[in-house]
Amino acid sequence: MKLYSTLDRGVVDIIPNKEGEVSIYSCGPTVYFRMHIGNIRAYVNWDILHRALVYLGYDVKRIMNMTDVGHMTSKDDFGDDFGEDKVDKQAQKEGIQPLDIANKYIETVLEDFRNLNILAPNGSEITSEIIYMDVNKYGWTRATEYIEEMIEMIKKMEKNGYTYETKQALYFDVSKLKDYTIFTGQDLSEKEVGVREEVGVDSDKRNPADFVLWMKRVGKYKEHIMNWESPWGNGFPGWHIECSTMSTAIFGEYFDIHTGGVDHIPVHHTNERAQNIGAYGHPSVKYWIHNEWLVNKEDLKISKSRGGADTLPEIVQLGFNPMDLRYLFMSINYRTRISFSKEALEGARNARLALIRRLKELGKEEGNVIEKYKEDFKKELENNLNISGVLALVNDLLKSDYPKEDILATVYDIDRVLGLDLESENNKEDESTDEIKDLLEIRQEARKKKDFKESDRLRDLIYEKGYRVLDTSTGQEVKKIDE
Repeated sequence: MKLYSTLDRGVVDIIPNKEGEVSIYSCGPTVYFRMHIGNIRAYVNWDILHRALVYLGYDVKRIMNMTDVGHMTSKDDFGDDFGEDKVDKQAQKEGIQPLDIANKYIETVLEDFRNLNILAPNGSEITSEIIYMDVNKYGWTRATEYIEEMIEMIKKMEKNGYTYETKQALYFDVSKLKDYTIFTGQDLSEKEVGVREEVGVDSDKRNPADFVLWMKRVGKYKEHIMNWESPWGNGFPGWHIECSTMSTAIFGEYFDIHTGGVDHIPVHHTNERAQNIGAYGHPSVKYWIHNEWLVNKEDLKISKSRGGADTLPEIVQLGFNPMDLRYLFMSINYRTRISFSKEALEGARNARLALIRRLKELGKEEGNVIEKYKEDFKKELENNLNISGVLALVNDLLKSDYPKEDILATVYDIDRVLGLDLESENNKEDESTDEIKDLLEIRQEARKKKDFKESDRLRDLIYEKGYRVLDTSTGQEVKKIDE
């Protein structure tokens, strides 16, 4: 398997620390709001990676964090040290306890993952029976359950001379680490320009780039709801220490892959790496693998802080299937920005439905997986997860002269990685009984309101799904388009 390694600045062969086994830590959601589509892109990417490694024969050990304390707000969404704790802030806004906020939004993560056919970190299917109390059984780690481990890891850094304490916090002193900016190549002196707000908040902070390991419950944080006792006073952990602690607590001082978005590179992952070296004397992560942004038409990152970021239920409300979003995200390489638009999503939906129609033409009887295509499929996966190449391969397969039942079996085998649930879709007798009926009802309401633009949009959407709508004197009639 070859992947783009951020520190190596190129595509490299992935050689696990333990032969045949790959350990992966994935940066997961901060559970204070419902994930938007920009968040979701990463989780689809890493689900594909997980499935691909399993398909290629690796034993995958994977965990994903859920940040339920300590992630600070900031204008650039990196989480500055002296912002507001996102979970704590939302708890105050909704008038409930922070852990209740976290539990509430963990449930939405599970629902969205289930609807997108994203596997749990341990590789299990996410069923409707799994609730927030079960997540640690399925490979998720919650920050609030690792406070003691965080304190112990910070103690190691303190003993090794990487920390200093002020009246407000315990900091990591980045000047102690010669290659602190290895990810970006930036000189530390450059950070002196435009000194960040927290330097003014804590006048005892030595360097702008120094970051909080433990925040004391003083000053603006005196009333912070979530707090714990520590050697540095009552308070709560910094955001960056959480991931370093949870990953090494489970995998040990060395593990293979750490995934996350490119926005994590200059701050969050830079600080994680620093903490690992500060505690253990060496880096812990062998390969840092990052996905690119989902951007709007102005090429700006889609994020909650900028507004206008859709959630999965909002996408479904527009008439799309969650699998349309999955298809769009997986069809473009994880290292390429995706310019998101309704038109792009419509294109993905059309391609997915066309694939399903072609499968229906093959019937339902499965034969044997065609070895030639299986081997070509593996090569595309090993080539930096070249899913666009995989889709081209599927298209070639569907045009081939192999027996229909063997083509069908091979496509289903490939779908073990794509995760489009193609077998289930192919076995559906008639989509009109559910989704089409709902769309017809929405269209009828639009016509009553004389919203003919919306009515026409829904008519076209129903047509794309394989049905023609006729407006008659007695109402709407729907007929399946002859294929």
